[in-house]
Amino acid sequence: MHIELLKPHTHAGKRLAVGDRLDLPDASGRWLIAQGVAKAATASATPTTDAKPTRRDATSGTTIQGD
Repeated sequence: MHIELLKPHTHAGKRLAVGDRLDLPDASGRWLIAQGVAKAATASATPTTDAKPTRRDATSGTTIQGD
């Protein structure tokens, strides 16, 4: 589910601002909407972050999406 934040929010340890977009599992997105923190957003906009946390690969220094 694509959402747009209506209030500042911390997701996966990262502070996000009003207007930031996330791609979340449906249940999480619906919960944030019910709390008044977000609204549904169209899929056409690029999310600021997605629900999968990233980790840094120690050997290459590249960022890898969640496993």
